[in-house]
Amino acid sequence: MACIDDIPYEIMLKGTTPAKSEAFIRERCDEVYHVEGGYTIRGVMLKGASLPIGVKGEEILFVYIKPCFGLFVLRLPDAADEIAKLRSKFKKK
Repeated sequence: MACIDDIPYEIMLKGTTPAKSEAFIRERCDEVYHVEGGYTIRGVMLKGASLPIGVKGEEILFVYIKPCFGLFVLRLPDAADEIAKLRSKFKKK
């Protein structure tokens, strides 16, 4: 299992709530998918339930919960591989 620091992410929003993070992702993305906790992005396991992942162009925005630090919305550029995985496994919300 990889660490979040092993992938090239950008923090878009920090110290947020689940509702605010989903609204943030919906406002900025063309497609939104919901995944369950345990879903992995480049080997990094996501925690939580019904987590939104947004797609915009070749990037994704996703919710990441870091224990003791809270909830973040992260942007992963150049994520065509992850976008293909999402589209093959989930329906858009």
